[in-house]
Amino acid sequence: MATAAGLSIKRIAAHQQHSVPLLVLSETAQQTALPLMEAMVREGLGHGLGVVAVCLEQLLSRDIMCQSAVALVDCRPTMAQIGDGSAFLPNGTRRIDLARLDSDVCSQIERISAVSGGFVVVIDDLEPLLNISLVDTLALLRKFRSVAKQCQSSRILARYSRDTADRRADKGGSHLPLVPNVLQSIADAVVDVYRMDVLGSWMPGWYSNGEAQPFVSLGDNDERRGLLRLEHRRQSGKVGYELAAFEIDEQQKPVFSAVKAVATVEPLSAATAGPDPRQHLPFNLDLTDKQRQDRADVELPYLEAQAGEIHYQMAEEDDWDEDDPDDDLEI
Repeated sequence: MATAAGLSIKRIAAHQQHSVPLLVLSETAQQTALPLMEAMVREGLGHGLGVVAVCLEQLLSRDIMCQSAVALVDCRPTMAQIGDGSAFLPNGTRRIDLARLDSDVCSQIERISAVSGGFVVVIDDLEPLLNISLVDTLALLRKFRSVAKQCQSSRILARYSRDTADRRADKGGSHLPLVPNVLQSIADAVVDVYRMDVLGSWMPGWYSNGEAQPFVSLGDNDERRGLLRLEHRRQSGKVGYELAAFEIDEQQKPVFSAVKAVATVEPLSAATAGPDPRQHLPFNLDLTDKQRQDRADVELPYLEAQAGEIHYQMAEEDDWDEDDPDDDLEI
């Protein structure tokens, strides 16, 4: 079990681990990932990174948007567009020009990178883009990831709701694979966010007493604290998994802690233990006190040999070198 100091999510959030150019935060209706995402954005600002905020549903918090190092790409529909119906396509999908979005983000990245050591592109919600086209959205994410990968400290943060329907219809009506699986395949890390009390339902008997958890209404959960499951695809090809708890402190910084599993194993009672399988054996498996003492007094030959010394007599063809073979190493 990893300690809080050794958690990968802590190093990733603090920009101490740069091998995550694309990080997807996955949420549900009962637990939003927005506070955690904004806390990661603040960490980036604290490290001198510029931020490109791509807002499709809502603006980020005021303390973030008022920073001079934050550039806004506003894709929210105006009230006039909503009123005259031009904000939506005939099938009810949001009308968003993906080509213009691509151009605007790349332009802001270039401007931000000129004055900052790196950048963070934060997409507040992938849902409107995925509704338009899964293929085009994935192509857009791959392009942004490629740009971020060229700068060691840069990153793409994108938020996605797991409550969305598993299958979508793209252009032409073709059914595409499960959206979460596709996002996991292109992302360097995926953080699934859960309510704090959901842990007991994952492994009954390990994280709880195994009893059913009561229904939690949307107003009962705390959006500033919860559980997360990290899936990190490293550059070596290995995939690491991590379970941790998070909390946003008073300074709006993310605090992570390891989750410990405590097993609750009930001892078997005499009624359920059953008969002793040794009671009808024709021989005795137990040792007497004298047998235990005799076994302890036996001297094992390999232990005696370990206490000796090794004597080596050099032959004529042997080459004795008194120099240290590591002298050339600056140790």
